[in-house]
Amino acid sequence: EERISRDSHYEQEGKVQFVIDAVYAMAHALHNMHQDLCPGATGVCDKMDPVEGRLLLSYIRSVNFN
Repeated sequence: EERISRDSHYEQEGKVQFVIDAVYAMAHALHNMHQDLCPGATGVCDKMDPVEGRLLLSYIRSVNFN
């Protein structure tokens, strides 16, 4: 199993961090949306099935990593 260590010659491509940030933003948005629409529920509740695109977009835009 290969791992990236401090002495490896691995260099992350410049745009990879944008992909990582986008995945985290989507995960946080879905989590926050689930907490608001399905409090205490496990899994997707009726209010999130199907997910309304404009509402999800507003949750994505409200994610802050600061």
